[in-house]
Amino acid sequence: MTPVIPFPTGRPFTTAEATRAGLSHRALTAAVAQGRLIKIRHGWFHAPQSGESARDALARSSRIALDQGPLGAVISHHTAAALHGLPLIRAWTDHVHLTVDRPTGGRRTPHTQVHSSPRHSLDTTRVDGIPVTCIARTVVDLARSAGFDAGVCAADHALRLRMVTAAELASEVDRHRGRTGVAIARDVVDFADPRAESPGESLSRCVMRWCRDVPAPRLQHRYFSSGGRPVARTDFSWGDGALAGEFDGRTKYSRCAAGGEDPGEVVWREKQREDRLRALGVVVVRWVWDDLYAPNRFERLLLDGLRRSGVR
Repeated sequence: MTPVIPFPTGRPFTTAEATRAGLSHRALTAAVAQGRLIKIRHGWFHAPQSGESARDALARSSRIALDQGPLGAVISHHTAAALHGLPLIRAWTDHVHLTVDRPTGGRRTPHTQVHSSPRHSLDTTRVDGIPVTCIARTVVDLARSAGFDAGVCAADHALRLRMVTAAELASEVDRHRGRTGVAIARDVVDFADPRAESPGESLSRCVMRWCRDVPAPRLQHRYFSSGGRPVARTDFSWGDGALAGEFDGRTKYSRCAAGGEDPGEVVWREKQREDRLRALGVVVVRWVWDDLYAPNRFERLLLDGLRRSGVR
């Protein structure tokens, strides 16, 4: 007879709780083999829900980490960013990040990274009932620990969706004065721009910044016909619009397809739009994620476009 799982779907439980509820080790092992239970990590299980997302799994891991972590800890850093829905570019980690209100005492376990923080600097909120650091604190923590690129991608996103203000980010940086990585966080806040409409555009800006011979671009440049009719709005432009730059991620095509549009039709529209730009004499360069992870190649691509457009 198949034993009943006496726990609600999605709620993590321990081996000890299962034993008290009448489930033997053999029954737990069998339930995992049958797919009726998922072993999250040693000593922890849950009954899966249909259509569970990666975010659901992260929330579950977060609750376990809080249960086993220091008293009063909150979810922070990379994990808080993911729960808030901020993009994690060059910042992913398998560890659940926690912060506890105390001056020192950070530590790392096989599953968690515990950070320490003075009490006065720890503003928190709740996401799905889970205590997490607020958006401003999360962005600053991510910048301090994961670096400039990760911080900018998160900050751009948060500013664009009005999850936080530039003033709140600047204030949070000031509260971290003297702490490790605060100079990077300050640089991130100064550089962040809500006009970047995707993580790919944000990372493009970061890589361009280190391309020594590439001038700073204009974001979201609008082009018009000779009669004043709108033609296009591009991610980047240089030289008063002589060169247009477009990050060509697959997100927009997937999003349109999910909304019922034919991806081929979306691609056709993009081609027509680009043809209209070229008819105005605009040079158009495009790049993809792989180019951003090969900065020398990306720089050559931009320099070629700058040369062909007469900007350089």
